[in-house]
Amino acid sequence: MIVIAMILKTAFSIVLVSMVARFLAQMARADFYNPLAQTVIKITDPFVKPLRRVIPSIAGFDTASIIAMLLGQIILGVLMFFVSGINPAQYLPQILIWGIIAVAALILTVIQWSMIIVGVSSFILMGQYNPFIAFIAKMIEPFVGPFRRLNLQVGMLDLSFLIAFFVIIIIKDVILIEGVANFVGYSRSYGFFIGL
Repeated sequence: MIVIAMILKTAFSIVLVSMVARFLAQMARADFYNPLAQTVIKITDPFVKPLRRVIPSIAGFDTASIIAMLLGQIILGVLMFFVSGINPAQYLPQILIWGIIAVAALILTVIQWSMIIVGVSSFILMGQYNPFIAFIAKMIEPFVGPFRRLNLQVGMLDLSFLIAFFVIIIIKDVILIEGVANFVGYSRSYGFFIGL
C-alpha cells in the first residue's frame, strides 16, 4: 500500500506542479515558446483543454487550470483514502475543503521553490542567460515584482526578494497550513494531498 501511495503521489505531483507552472506562467504572460513552457503544456493539455471548452477564463485568470488543479487534488485525496483502507464517501465534504486548501498551498509551494531556484541560479550563472531560469523567473515575477518596488538592493543582495520569500512562507506555513488547514481538521500527517 505504501508503494501504491508513493506512485500515486509522484504521478499527481508531476501533473499538478505542471498545472501550477502553467497557471503562473499565464498570469505572468511568460514566453510559451520556451522549452520548459512547451514541456509544461504537453503535460497539462490533456487535462486543461477539455475543461477550457466548458469553463471560460474569468478576469484574465485561467479558470480551467484552477479547476483542473482542484479536481486533481480531490481525486488524489479520494484515492489516498482508498489506499489507506478508509471509505472516502463519509469524508467528501472535508476532501473538497482540503482540496481547495491544498491547491492554494501547492501554488505557494511552487512559487517558494521557484524563488529558491532563481535565487541560487543567479549566483551560479552570474548574468548568463538560461531559458529555463528565465521562464521560472518570469513565472514568479507577479509575486516578486511588488516587493522589488521597495528598492531594498544591498550590493548583490536583493532584500526585497528575501522579504517576498519570507512572506510566502508565512502565508503558506503559518496562515494556510498551521491556521486554516488545522482549523478545518486536516493534519499534515495524513499526507493525502500535494502541497499540504
